[in-house]
Amino acid sequence: MPLIFIILFLTYSFGEEKISPKDIYLEYTYYPKRVFTKQNFTIKLKATILTNQDKYDKINTTFTGDKNIRRLTNPSWIQQSEKVYSLDLTFKTEDTQFVLPKISLSLEKNNTIQSQISINPPDIKFEEIAINQELFSNIIATNIEIITVKTKQYDNKTLLTTLNIKGKNSNLEETHIGRYKSQGIKSLTSKENGQNLFYYVMIPIHTKYIRFNYYNTIFKDFVPITLPINLENELVSTQTDLNPNKNNIIIYYQLFVTALIIITILAYIFSREEKYIFFMVVFIFILAYLFIPNKKILLNEGQKIYILPTSNSIVYKILDKKELVEVINETENYKKVLFNNENVGWIKNDR
Repeated sequence: MPLIFIILFLTYSFGEEKISPKDIYLEYTYYPKRVFTKQNFTIKLKATILTNQDKYDKINTTFTGDKNIRRLTNPSWIQQSEKVYSLDLTFKTEDTQFVLPKISLSLEKNNTIQSQISINPPDIKFEEIAINQELFSNIIATNIEIITVKTKQYDNKTLLTTLNIKGKNSNLEETHIGRYKSQGIKSLTSKENGQNLFYYVMIPIHTKYIRFNYYNTIFKDFVPITLPINLENELVSTQTDLNPNKNNIIIYYQLFVTALIIITILAYIFSREEKYIFFMVVFIFILAYLFIPNKKILLNEGQKIYILPTSNSIVYKILDKKELVEVINETENYKKVLFNNENVGWIKNDR
């Protein structure tokens, strides 16, 4: 009898009763049968927790034993019903010899584990693709959609084409199109419903089409993409508005302010009211401001000149000597500069 009292005393004196492992069930509801190198893919899990919710205040997820694979999303269990939770996780393979992690779910209360269950990784096959596929863009997806294709002339030999691509279950961050040396990501956003990529490609001026393909994981085959090149009338943004003092809009401003000065002078002559002198002085100051030349800076030898004011922009020129340039625009991180030969580029502000 004393032994029973001792057991009861210990049970009620040292924390709450642990949750039985039989009250937790963890299973995969979906995983791909095969994946490819650098593919982004999703697995789905379901947890059934039979114990009452007052026995725990947190669901914690841990990962162990993974190899050559990167988890792209953080675990966030979604309650589907009173006892059932679901979890979607996205991974990216980094090498042919990859291993998914062992996933463990624990129920905690007051930062103390009450119960825990683990599930071993499923058997997912690896498969090589793009053998002898020169047009393969590195994109692997269930679907991609070309939203826009915009092409402008960059110089006498080059066009700048910008693609807006939407992908579902895709790895658009791996995009690389064909033989073009100058290309890169302008921006990439990822949401639950997929990715949105703005990608630029510098192509020869005579190019009529851009061709590439991607691997569709549903069709299990390559899907060809052919994009016609339609040249827009204006030059690319890095080549327009070269010098604000030569820009037509600035000229119109100058003519407009000059006309206001003449009107105020005539008004003063005929009325002799001193208020017109005040307006005339204000307009003269405005006109003088419009004629102020742009700031000039000296670039050092080795300075990198970028095509676009983006972190992924390519370097199209490296100075072999010091050069005085005119600053015609400025963003938070870049300056747009005009060279003596009227070429334009962007430099980083940390020069």
